Amino acid sequence: MKVTDSARLKTAKPVPRGRKPKAHRQEQILVAGFQEFAAHGYAAARLDDVAKRAGIAKGTIYLYFKDKERLFRAVVRSLIQKRLDAIVGTFSGSAEKLLREMLSRMYTLVVRNERVRAIVRLLVAESGKFPQLSDIYHQEIIGPGLKALRQVAKRGIASGEFRKTKALKFPQMLVAPGVLAIVWTLIFGERHRLDLDAYMKAHLEFVLGSLQKKRI
Repeated sequence: MKVTDSARLKTAKPVPRGRKPKAHRQEQILVAGFQEFAAHGYAAARLDDVAKRAGIAKGTIYLYFKDKERLFRAVVRSLIQKRLDAIVGTFSGSAEKLLREMLSRMYTLVVRNERVRAIVRLLVAESGKFPQLSDIYHQEIIGPGLKALRQVAKRGIASGEFRKTKALKFPQMLVAPGVLAIVWTLIFGERHRLDLDAYMKAHLEFVLGSLQKKRI
């Protein structure tokens, strides 16, 4: 079963061969690993084929990644360049502005990210057989994001901006529209395309409306 998000993923060219520093070589392997997982899924992906895409010997992969699962973890970790939880400790504005910033970044870094959608498609198709894959995605992407949202909610409650709500226990509810947008795009693509700019604004309005204290 092939796992693809777009024709571009199917026809991705092999990474050029050549002598490069260690960091560049690792990046070659990560790009090739993503291409292989996206094109063929986890079960069918072979490190031999990853090596061919990267233009290296198969043995070179083992200098960086012990096995296919370790490579998959590294690919997942590389999906998002800027973690959503990184701004919580340094952001000096209000909880409302921080939440707006986090959700805006979620759309930029996750919802609109074709590479994320390709991996989500893989997880839907194969995590039943390989539950460790969804565990990896949770550890690397979901868990840190949910922790950051809890911190933002607590900050808003402490400052008096937000009311106490059960969403603090289930921060998944705050990002659920974004997850729906990913699944919607995977299923319908351009046939029933979402206007993500307008959708994101509606998402922000919905979340803030549920969290903010009612003004008298």
